[in-house]
Amino acid sequence: MKQSHAQTIVGPTPGRSRNPLPPLTLTGLRAIQTTKVYPKGFEFYLEGQSPLGIYILYNGRADLSVTDAHGRQLVLGSALPGDILGLSAVISGKYYEETAVAAVPSQTGFVKSQEFLGFLRQHPEAAFWVVQLLSDRVATTLDQLSFIRHTEERLLHQ
Repeated sequence: MKQSHAQTIVGPTPGRSRNPLPPLTLTGLRAIQTTKVYPKGFEFYLEGQSPLGIYILYNGRADLSVTDAHGRQLVLGSALPGDILGLSAVISGKYYEETAVAAVPSQTGFVKSQEFLGFLRQHPEAAFWVVQLLSDRVATTLDQLSFIRHTEERLLHQ
């Protein structure tokens, strides 16, 4: 079950229902970002790294993965255009929970952590929107864990 752990910012990706940011708020966010195209294989961030900021994926795709207790890389899914990479790490101030790598050449908007947090303080509608995105991520993660648990149970009973 491959799903994205990132969040939609620009508009809903097919199959997703999240509304985009209001146009004026989105304009404000774009004003504080740096846009750049990264080559395939570029590591946006590594699991466990302190967050530098968020990446808004405009074009391309990023693969998201974690390392298990045995050192094996487990693919969580892919981030698609309109997704935000690193959101929960920036909000928590702790660390990136996964590794994000450009699967193809990808264009992103990068917003430094402190600038993004300041933006949220100035735009309460964006802060509430982020809460909804993080809530969606929790629900998606719980769905994935449930799927894994049921798959393991079926394999054990075969």
